[in-house]
Amino acid sequence: MGCIDSMKGPGWMTFFQFLQAVGVMALVEQVHGRAIYRAMVPVVQYGLLYGVKTLVGMESMHALAGLLCSDEALMRLVGFKVQQVSQGMCQRGTSQQQGERSPGLMYLDTVAKHIVKWDLRDLEAVFNGSIRAVAKVGVFGATVTGIADGTDLATTAGSTGCGQVTRKVRIEDKRGREHKIEVTIYGWKVLWLIDAATKIPLAVKVGKIDDHATHWTRALVAQARTNLAGVARLHTVIFAKGFLAGSDLWWLEQHGIIFVVPAQTTMAVVVDARAQASAGEDITVGRRVHTVRHGQGRTAGPERLETEVVGITALTTSDQYGPPEHVRHANRRDFQANLLNAVVGRK
Repeated sequence: MGCIDSMKGPGWMTFFQFLQAVGVMALVEQVHGRAIYRAMVPVVQYGLLYGVKTLVGMESMHALAGLLCSDEALMRLVGFKVQQVSQGMCQRGTSQQQGERSPGLMYLDTVAKHIVKWDLRDLEAVFNGSIRAVAKVGVFGATVTGIADGTDLATTAGSTGCGQVTRKVRIEDKRGREHKIEVTIYGWKVLWLIDAATKIPLAVKVGKIDDHATHWTRALVAQARTNLAGVARLHTVIFAKGFLAGSDLWWLEQHGIIFVVPAQTTMAVVVDARAQASAGEDITVGRRVHTVRHGQGRTAGPERLETEVVGITALTTSDQYGPPEHVRHANRRDFQANLLNAVVGRK
């Protein structure tokens, strides 16, 4: 209840006023849900309810009715009327109702059904539109470093247009023995780019759960550049291994964007870089020693960490780093590889 009480203070009112001032609320109000044909209140209010639940840290939807939907002040904050909160949105069927009306404005299923019926592309457009609105008020620096990542969003097979993927999962039987079984998962893949300094999102894209992350690298970066246009410049992008594709990295280079991506051990360019780093000739080594603390209470203690890295420039053993036509000529005698830099961790 402490979390709910804290929402009544001026800080929450200021937050909603900020969203209204920068134009985010206007974007959200445009989302109706293509599968929703009849609603007693504007659909945006259901979305705001779910958003408030997330902001205050409610872990379960089941807490929504008892804590949020029964609070008149908070319900009015997201647009509901006093009469709706106290008497419900509709009196139809009241005469046939047995016993007292359950507390709260609505059932949990009402919120859930309206949320899942929102169109995926509409939500994606609102998200990126909100980023553009926030960027215009100067929350980002002149140059931005983005971190790209993604996660699976599992749904049911009934989610229109979703993908499916079969994976092996570990289960434990009644005797405690582990087994691997194949499970088919339906859903979407959510990919995002966040600002390394503020951790504020720069862009988001949504694909099918079976889509590889490399299929979305250019779209994600292009969306981030659009969202930041006129207010900031995307200078560097840090990727996870899943985004590693030579032609995409070359595309980033041609657009003046520095990229950082973990290399894969099996790549020839990695073997080359490590060999040069261990040779000890004409290389520059960077070293850092610092102490970190682990544990709590009596078990806490310091640990001295030593880091040693070597910068390697002008590597020529990455055949994949270039435009698509570049890769097709990799086996020609006159093939010229594009230069690539690397940082090798020796310790």
